[in-house]
Parts: sequence; structure tokens; C-alpha cells
Amino acid sequence: MTAIAAEHIIFTDLDGTLLDHDDYSFSAAAPALALLKEKSIAWILNTSKTSAELRLLSARLDNPYPYIVENGAAVVVPAECELLANIDLEQVNGERHKRFAPRRQEIVEMLHRWRDEKAYQFSGFSDLDVPALQKITGLDSADAELALQRDYSEPIRWRDSEAQWQKFTEDLQAAGLQALKGGRFHHIMGPTNKGVAMSWLVSCLYPAGAMPRVIALGDSGNDIAMLAAADIGVVVRSAHHAPPEISSPNGDIVLTEQYGPAGWNETLLKLLN
Repeated sequence: MTAIAAEHIIFTDLDGTLLDHDDYSFSAAAPALALLKEKSIAWILNTSKTSAELRLLSARLDNPYPYIVENGAAVVVPAECELLANIDLEQVNGERHKRFAPRRQEIVEMLHRWRDEKAYQFSGFSDLDVPALQKITGLDSADAELALQRDYSEPIRWRDSEAQWQKFTEDLQAAGLQALKGGRFHHIMGPTNKGVAMSWLVSCLYPAGAMPRVIALGDSGNDIAMLAAADIGVVVRSAHHAPPEISSPNGDIVLTEQYGPAGWNETLLKLLN
């Protein structure tokens, strides 16, 4: 049975936060990861990555918990996880999904139509093959193939003017979509975010009694909603971009001293010891 401590719950971004931006290593976070396991503290991956990516990555990280994919588009309960057994969820590829966003195919069809009709200049994951994505991200071929297997969002690289971007975002809003800025891409998706999915999952995991202290860690603009909704939002420093600004946070905001997984590690050790 998957154990969950009552005092804390952790939600973490991956790229640039728990995983190094350049080589995707999490070795610098090993001490804090060991502490989470020792204390049976649930730590939830809350990322722009796909279900296909997280099936393997959660195993590498020895993480038995549900995870949040594609910037809050869905909460995914792995087949072997007993949690949320009493919640009515959608079955997808042997997993259980709580979906907060439309399916990717609907989004891609709309984006391609706009590109043809309105001459917007951008490229998306649907235009890329594995070698092209490797060149952009530095992922190995197996991980790049998994990253392309998206269910609920379409990451794009904008190649047009600022004026065209304003028109594009207006079109997105009228269609009930949004563009979330990540570390490398704008993620085109439905009107949800990491914070919405995080709050839903906390309410399901702790339906009664005292609520845990929610700690969230992230480094980019697509982490803002999650960081703002947490009791403690930890902004992880990046060597590649300025820290996101968190306006009107629900709790405290902490900025790490170190970068990436080293900052993730040092701050969680301080908060949990």
C-alpha cells in the first residue's frame, strides 16, 4: 500500500527544477529524495511532460504516486498505484486520468488551420520528428520519442512578430485555449494549469481532517499558478532565465540560493528538517 504522511505534500516541476536543465540529471537532489522516502512524504511530479515520459521517469525516480502531466491538463494514476481508488476516473492506456483540458488532436487541427488561413509563423511538436526535437532539447532519442506522444497540449516555438503574437493569443482566448510559457516552448492547451490540478489532487488525497502543508517547487512561468497556490512556493533559480514573478501568492514564496536540483535539494532539506 502506498503510504502518505499527513504533515506535508510536495509538488515539483521537473526540467530546470528537479532535473538539471542541460543534462536532466537529478543526482544533486539525492539527499532530499532519500528524506522524502524515509518520512513517507508524498511528492507529486507536476510537469509539462507527457504520460508516456512519466511512466519511465517516475520509475527511475522511485516515485509511486500519481503525477500531473502537460502543465495541469490531467492527473494520472498509474496502474500499480492504489490511491484514488474511490474516485471515478477515465481509463487511458491502462492508467486512470482526471482530465482538465481538451484532447491534443482538437488543438493541433485548429492551430494548423490558423497557420494556413492567418499566416501565423510557428512550429509545433506535430511538425517535428525525433531528431529535430533532440536538436532543440538535448534529449536522447528514446526520451524524445516519448516527449512527442502528447495527449492534451501542443508545444510551439513562435517565429512571428509581437503584433502577430497578440492576435494569436486573442484567437486562443476566443477558442477557450491559452499559451503557457515553459522553459523552451509555449504550450498551447485548455484553460487549466498546474495549480488547478494540484488543488484537485490535494482535496482527493486528504478529503477529511487536517490538511497537509503544501510545498511546490518550480522555475518557469508555467509553474506560477502552482507556486502561488501552495502554502510554500519555492522558486528554483535557473542559470538560463530570470525567476518568475509570483503575484498574490496564497502562502510564502522562497527563492533558492543554488540552481536547479541543487537548489531543490537544499531548500527541501531546510523545510523538512
